[in-house]
Amino acid sequence: MSYQGLYRIILILSFLCLWVSTRISEDWENGLGLVLILSIGVIHGANDVRIHLNKSERSTKRILSFILKYIVVVLLGTIGFFLSPQTTLGLFILVSGYHFGQEHFEKYQLPTSWKNNLFVAAYGLLILLMLFKINSSQSLNVINEIVSMNITEQQLYYALLATCVILVTTGAYQLRGLPLKTIAKELLYLAVIFIIFNTSSLLWGFAIYFVLWHSIPSMYTQITFLYGDSNQSHVWSYIKYSSLYWIASLIFLGVLYFFLQERTQFLLTIIVAFLGGITFPHVFVMDKMIKKT
Repeated sequence: MSYQGLYRIILILSFLCLWVSTRISEDWENGLGLVLILSIGVIHGANDVRIHLNKSERSTKRILSFILKYIVVVLLGTIGFFLSPQTTLGLFILVSGYHFGQEHFEKYQLPTSWKNNLFVAAYGLLILLMLFKINSSQSLNVINEIVSMNITEQQLYYALLATCVILVTTGAYQLRGLPLKTIAKELLYLAVIFIIFNTSSLLWGFAIYFVLWHSIPSMYTQITFLYGDSNQSHVWSYIKYSSLYWIASLIFLGVLYFFLQERTQFLLTIIVAFLGGITFPHVFVMDKMIKKT
């Protein structure tokens, strides 16, 4: 399957998710969103060891060394949310934005440069800030609780406006070699994502984007990188290899929920901190993989 065919499927599934959101309550949306994030969303980051180390490097010593470093970075990132939540959350959003944008435009193999890094980061930040701004009452409650600040909707608007300016300025340079038809498709994708965010709850909107528009294309790229193509047997091999990591993550989150279910806000902070901690080393591995392709 080509990227073009993959994105056709993503568009169809996106409109299916929009239809589902008109048929279920917000509580069901949130529940279904969590299921998608904790299944496909978690699985898409479960092959970092294999991606980082090529076959000739996969000795027990090198694998254990990488896993140890990975765990240390996760722990440092997680602890950072408690020691310096403002700085760590800001870094988390910036890194996530870069990662989302880099993965999305990887299929075009744009020249690597600081301008490209700024462009893909602006694209990913546009997605996140658009989600936050559209669902400002929900998102600001969560963000302000984590960082113990009073970020306003107006500040979100100015951040979104600045990001749009950077995206348009850098995009005019970075995308100048692409056909107008391709640029039109990218604008269509942004319009669809905007509609999704406008018609969904914060969690359901994020789940649709994170799973359909980020995780699935990322898995497609990873499978192609690891196996040479993305046929059905390779997809199943990828999923089977990811299953242990996935189960371990679910057990960890299940234990957290069992002990902290009465302390909702603290539980949410722990989960955000844990996901943030995982994001930092994962982005490093994906950045290295994309630059190898």
